[in-house]
Amino acid sequence: MKDMRIDNSAAPSVLPPTAPVNDTMRRLQIGIAGVLTVLLLVGMAGLIGDRARQSAASDPAAMADVKMPGDEQKNSGAPLEELGVQAVQPSAKDQNSATPVKVPQAAPSAATVPDLEPDPALQRARQSK
Repeated sequence: MKDMRIDNSAAPSVLPPTAPVNDTMRRLQIGIAGVLTVLLLVGMAGLIGDRARQSAASDPAAMADVKMPGDEQKNSGAPLEELGVQAVQPSAKDQNSATPVKVPQAAPSAATVPDLEPDPALQRARQSK
């Protein structure tokens, strides 16, 4: 067994595959196209923003109607009325509005709902801790 020799020259060499030239060129083209697309979109957004600022500055009606919070005086203590909310008037359907004396409403029944009662097993578990 001492005379046995292992020849490594027959083993294939493991080298990382090199990218073909066409693949490298294709990646460069896609990268450059992406950068140019982003620059084009940023430039267009800048132009649109400039044009919007110019049109807002040339429109005097838009500038006259701008109201900042806190600029107006306090008119009344009813802000809901300023927003157009109206108070609810009692209707004829209300059974207490027809009589001069208020009739007491029926009290809710004292019966409990079984689902809402505490679970005794849960209470025992809490007490045991």
